[in-house]
Amino acid sequence: MTLSYPKAIEYLYRLQRHGIKLGLENIRRLMTALDEPHRCFRSVHIAGTNGKGSTAAMVAAVLAAAGYRTGLYTSPHLIDFTERIRVNGEPISPDAVARLTERIRAAAEDIPVTFFEFTTAMAFLYFAESSVDFAVAEVGMGGRYDATNVLTPLVSVITQIDFDHQAYLGDTLEKIASEKAGIIKPSVPVVTAADRPEAVSVIRNVCREQNAPLHRLGSEVRVEGSSPHLFRYQGVQWSFSDLNCVLLGRHQLSNAGCALAALELLERQGVSIGEAPVRRGLSTVRWEGRLERMPPAPSGAGVILDGAHNPAGARVLRAFLDESKPSRSGRLILVLGILHDKDIGGILAELIPIADEVVVTRPRHERAASVDDLKRHLEGYPVPAGGRPVRVTVREKMEEALRYAQSAAAAGDLICIAGSLYAVGEARAYLNGLPQPSALRG
Repeated sequence: MTLSYPKAIEYLYRLQRHGIKLGLENIRRLMTALDEPHRCFRSVHIAGTNGKGSTAAMVAAVLAAAGYRTGLYTSPHLIDFTERIRVNGEPISPDAVARLTERIRAAAEDIPVTFFEFTTAMAFLYFAESSVDFAVAEVGMGGRYDATNVLTPLVSVITQIDFDHQAYLGDTLEKIASEKAGIIKPSVPVVTAADRPEAVSVIRNVCREQNAPLHRLGSEVRVEGSSPHLFRYQGVQWSFSDLNCVLLGRHQLSNAGCALAALELLERQGVSIGEAPVRRGLSTVRWEGRLERMPPAPSGAGVILDGAHNPAGARVLRAFLDESKPSRSGRLILVLGILHDKDIGGILAELIPIADEVVVTRPRHERAASVDDLKRHLEGYPVPAGGRPVRVTVREKMEEALRYAQSAAAAGDLICIAGSLYAVGEARAYLNGLPQPSALRG
């Protein structure tokens, strides 16, 4: 009997209960059992703490604009599993998910694979079946032992490096950078936006050991401009002015720089791209749930979504909200749902000082912090001299939190949903009138 899509998803989510297991032995065994699908296409491999998804989306958009059939593999999804695996922007079909789940389950019968290993195998198998010219793969966590690291790409990219996933990657920037640098392959050129000296030193040393040419943003390649909507890129050979990337936030300048450097390095290896596809790809790229504007609330208040799931991401969100403050006349209402194993204090330290009201909620994920825990963090938050405590409202479910925020907001206010991509996924589904995501989303 053919597996249905709901049954396939149920099977995949059961694999999540096996937890996270870093290592390449099982994914390599699985690739062998599936006849090495990851060797059927050229690839770009992207690691980093923040920005890797945006960078991957830009690279894929430009390659597609240049006429290449392009696969994009990212995680997690916001609403539906099919978002993780796309070809030329189109998500994998539910039928293909069900069919490939059956095939991979049979191949993995004697291999104890995790959820992420299984979905990585599905992505690479789907890309091979779809005869993609390129696959752009985002690392799930770290790099060295991430399942995607079976790839030998034409270019490796490491975006900004900061603290996140310390329980798995280490408690210093050097240790975290070492895990990210694990994607560097012999003689494969590397692009990085890392700027913290301790991280740069690690990446430079690994590149030297692997004889991998290093291209640093701000050194070998540069971006100049005050906004991603109008900037200049200066690479080793490319020089483009008046570029426009439609993604929001100054931080996208760094991500665009990484993407363009990777694309330029592809062209230097014989991949024809050119200026027109660069402009077309940047001006049409989509990356949902990251500084994404939604339709206004009934009152006319603005609504924006952003994952901001670690302090570095929260700093980026705060910078954007500070920059956009002159365009709004009213209050900032934050709707926050955060996972309990994240740096809750670090996230709050960035966002609370600019908020007028915080609505705490709990995304439907087993690792989500309880509303009581978030409220305790907020009650203990220091009040600036002469300031006043931020108003805190508790709503257990995301739908309730959004209904409250919309009712409390007036024209000129801004509602910002942040703290976790799981929270953002639930908010996006509710605001778009879609079914809520499943409780487990990897």
